[in-house]
Amino acid sequence: MENTRRLDIPDARGKVEVDGVLGLLYKIRIDGDVIKRRKGAWDIPLRKGGSSKLTSNGLIPGFQTLRLDGTPILKMGAHVEPAVKVAMFAPLLLILWSFVGAILAVIMFLTNVFLVKNPQMPMGLRLALPIINTAVMAMVLTALQVPSPLL
Repeated sequence: MENTRRLDIPDARGKVEVDGVLGLLYKIRIDGDVIKRRKGAWDIPLRKGGSSKLTSNGLIPGFQTLRLDGTPILKMGAHVEPAVKVAMFAPLLLILWSFVGAILAVIMFLTNVFLVKNPQMPMGLRLALPIINTAVMAMVLTALQVPSPLL
């Protein structure tokens, strides 16, 4: 799977692409040139004149939905199974180890986004690695005697 995806906008004045669909951050390009987001939307120039608004919504980084004038045209991360998306949140358990655990939880969550969106990784590994990594990190924090209200 490519990291760049072409958007099907038939009246667009150029070739519209999303660069970075398998990561956290992405760019919108028209004929290879990055366009800037203004007032929460990208203006896509049309052949007949005028422009369309390309917007994105979604809370989870890397899993947003792109909409052209309100119509969904690309859902990033749609290939990721629901169970894998749930496993991606396993590092949130590290919050139980105070401030150090919270910092590690954020870092591990963001790296899990790259892991679960990688189509070359087998589905079993995409499901198991976030859970295994969280368990290992919890054991390391416990061995380092980082304070936890539960232990």
